[in-house]
Amino acid sequence: MDIIVCVKRVPDPEAPASLFRVDAAGQKLVPARSVPRLTSTYDESALEAALQLRDQHGGTITLLSLAGEDVSEWLQEALATGADEAILVRDADLAGGDSFATAEALASAIRRIGACDLVLCGRQASDTDAGIVGPALAEHLGLPSASVVRKVELQNGTLRLERAIEDGYEVLEIQPPAVLTITSELYQLRYATMANIMAASMKEVVVWTKADPGLQEVSSRIRQRRLYQPQERSECELVKADTPHEAAVALAQMLRARGVI
Repeated sequence: MDIIVCVKRVPDPEAPASLFRVDAAGQKLVPARSVPRLTSTYDESALEAALQLRDQHGGTITLLSLAGEDVSEWLQEALATGADEAILVRDADLAGGDSFATAEALASAIRRIGACDLVLCGRQASDTDAGIVGPALAEHLGLPSASVVRKVELQNGTLRLERAIEDGYEVLEIQPPAVLTITSELYQLRYATMANIMAASMKEVVVWTKADPGLQEVSSRIRQRRLYQPQERSECELVKADTPHEAAVALAQMLRARGVI
């Protein structure tokens, strides 16, 4: 089974808000130098799902990432978990778009890679939490898809999925090739072994740009007017009354005057 796993490098989602600022143009969030860059949490789960499928059925795993800067070193670290190869689409113009543009750029890269049995993404990125890329990618590729998949198995050539829903999970069957977005309930990325670390150090990350054949210009659908950090404000007004009943009445009148109730 040949699997492509889309992965994204993001600022540590556990970093405190005080270590981020909005740039002068009000268009993007800028993390401090001290904030580590990590693999998006759900993308790690997607990679572990791919590794387990390959362990059971053989095949290859290709990591695919889109970035505006050179993240080859990070991709080599990801290769150390056991993936076979990594491709970086490095282009500031392509990487600067919204989730729809990202899906379009990744789709063109997947077409250039060639036929595969499965494309896996995290259910959402740890920085934007949008959850758009996976379904939009399936639309561009013309493949069936399922989102928020907590478990995936291959049985007699059919993908058997457990898809997380509000009060449990539902079971689906899909014929590959397909695009799935993976959640983290049952997939925690394994640690890199020494053998895989040594093997990864010998692998070269393939770098493409939009100048390479098969890749194309993309356009964003979302127009962001301004990004800003809201001003924190707290107010406290005490309700004074002689009895609890009078206090309740006074409180209700205050809330109604402010349009709360």
